[in-house]
Amino acid sequence: MGKVNRYRLVLYGASRDKPNLKAKVELYEQSGDAISSVGKIRFYAGGERLPKDEKLKDGIQMHLPADLLSTTLDVLRHEEPLYFSYHEGRGVLGTGVEPIGTLDEATPRLVQVVTEEQSGALASARGAAAEARAAAEAAASQAEAAALEAESAAGEAPSA
Repeated sequence: MGKVNRYRLVLYGASRDKPNLKAKVELYEQSGDAISSVGKIRFYAGGERLPKDEKLKDGIQMHLPADLLSTTLDVLRHEEPLYFSYHEGRGVLGTGVEPIGTLDEATPRLVQVVTEEQSGALASARGAAAEARAAAEAAASQAEAAALEAESAAGEAPSA
């Protein structure tokens, strides 16, 4: 388990290689003058399944949806001590044991970990929503075309 007391935020623009990768937070531990990498958290937009978290020789790589970026930054800014670890096949960012009533109840204690099952369900829901949106747009276009055709036919009808 690595102690986290420094971080670096990187925001990404559009990319052909990794279009859904939107941000990365690099986590570090500083002890005296030495700074060592503890790991990285990558944030993805879109409904695709997230890559699996990994424990590599240069640290842990955790993958989260982009909508958890602000929560993660809140935790990094306001909580201490913080630890980054790999447990049961996934990355975990959490605090040390704290006493109750430290006046920061609004700040989450742990970054929400998204399981593979939740990631798949989220991707399915987003896909269904996109299909419904496309069907609604197609129906609206057909209705508009029918209305224009009716107006055109009414304009061509002989007057009595």
